[in-house]
Amino acid sequence: MKKHRALWVIIIVIVVLAAAAAGVWFWLQSRLDETQQAHQAVYAKYQAMTAAADQVTLTVTEDGSAIGSYDMQALGLRDDLLQKVNAQFSELDRMPDAQFAALPLQDRLDWAKRDLGATDRVTPDLGQLELSAVLADLQSVKRTAPEDAYIDLVDGVYTVHEEVAGDELNVAAVQEGLQTAAAGLAVTPSGAQNATFELTSVDCYETPAITTATLRDTPDSLFRTALAELEVKVDFNKDSAFLPHGEETLTSHDLASILDLEADGTITIDEKVLAETISKWATKYNQYDAPFIFDSWVKGVIQIDFVTCNYLIDAQSVMEQIRAQLLTMESGEIDADAVCYDTDGKPFSLGDSYIEVDFDNQQMTFIKDGRLVVNTNIVTGALNGHQTPTGLYETHGKEHDVWLKGDDYLVFVKYWVSVVGDIIGLHDASWRSNFGASFYVYGGSHGCVNTPEEAMALIWNLAEDGTPVLMHGANEWYEPANGNPRETKDPARGTTSKVTVPNGTRVLEPGSSRIEIQPDDVVPFALPKEAGQDEDPPTNTTDTAKPVS
Repeated sequence: MKKHRALWVIIIVIVVLAAAAAGVWFWLQSRLDETQQAHQAVYAKYQAMTAAADQVTLTVTEDGSAIGSYDMQALGLRDDLLQKVNAQFSELDRMPDAQFAALPLQDRLDWAKRDLGATDRVTPDLGQLELSAVLADLQSVKRTAPEDAYIDLVDGVYTVHEEVAGDELNVAAVQEGLQTAAAGLAVTPSGAQNATFELTSVDCYETPAITTATLRDTPDSLFRTALAELEVKVDFNKDSAFLPHGEETLTSHDLASILDLEADGTITIDEKVLAETISKWATKYNQYDAPFIFDSWVKGVIQIDFVTCNYLIDAQSVMEQIRAQLLTMESGEIDADAVCYDTDGKPFSLGDSYIEVDFDNQQMTFIKDGRLVVNTNIVTGALNGHQTPTGLYETHGKEHDVWLKGDDYLVFVKYWVSVVGDIIGLHDASWRSNFGASFYVYGGSHGCVNTPEEAMALIWNLAEDGTPVLMHGANEWYEPANGNPRETKDPARGTTSKVTVPNGTRVLEPGSSRIEIQPDDVVPFALPKEAGQDEDPPTNTTDTAKPVS
């Protein structure tokens, strides 16, 4: 009996121990399953948050229109965000499930003892936010800079121009707005948390510094300030040595009674008061019955006594110049020169094309269209009763290949231009080898202007009928009183004589000829074929010879 009882005790103990072992095994297995499931959840969370880091975007719009969407890489936040996500999980958390299941039992059980999981929302460090890509796209849009309000003066009218808002970026405000919007970027186990930034939600545009409401000046204040400093000077006959000259001034005090500003910003001028002032000035600087003032090629500015002018200030022109200056509200200086009027009250000048014959210097100058064409030595009428007449004439006909006949001469010339009737003209003189100096005194012409052939060819071809011819000078022999006397040899008698050469005179040496052609202004020409060049000159000149000096 005792043996059976002991056996049962043993059996019971074994059964209890077995049951206990089975219970421990089942408990441990259950714990391991729970641990594995917990790890799977943590690892899935880690994977989801890691993947979300590449899905987070910041979308930028302007007036509702998309500018672009920028991921964490473009914003410079990806690496930081991934580091922060990784920091939320241990090395075992980030271990794939199969690899975790292969770990020793105790390592897995120890892992289960820690707080499982991680922060549910991870945000990047905005101190590393890079906005260059966003700003580049924003600035690639064609934008208009703001314009300040201003006042200008055009044609005597002050005009207020309003400011222009424009859409040029206020970069600082945009950056601040982007920084604020980026605070919403994050990753969670459920995915990415994105953000949107509407540009116009902040003061995103530069604004004009000056608006119509903040203009410091007004048209009236600008007008009054300018008027207080305004001064207009008029210089009458500034460069004239022969006419009354001087300076007159309209001061700010004078102009205060002449200028005014209308409500619409228009400057008005009291034309009557201004005209009266100018008329008073003009009377002071007018010159009546005065010799004609002429800018001689050789002598410079001289007076021609046999041409009379009334030198009058053009009051209307001065009026228009002053008016234009006043409408700018800026000080200035105006030149007003008297103009020559003839006895009929018409403006008078030689024009842009004329011929000048200077007896004193024995030179002839041909100006064509305001340009020098010929300046040459010449020989004029001898001082034995054949003097070339002074005066203002004009060309009125020309001939080629003619004989000139007088009481004691018969000569052939290639080029003839009539000046004083049909008696006095310009022509070549092949029988002369020297021109200029004092040759005219004893060996002069019979009144015509003897000219080197080359120079005469140019004049003959280029001078049109009606070209003014001004012939001037003493036309008599005299000893020099002032200036620079030059000794010359009289070709006829071989004696030494003197001719006056004024200081500053452009002198041609005896026998020389300076012929100047402006290549851009005078078209080269071919001389016409000379009549009779293939035959002997006619011997019977009774009907063909021209009775000219």
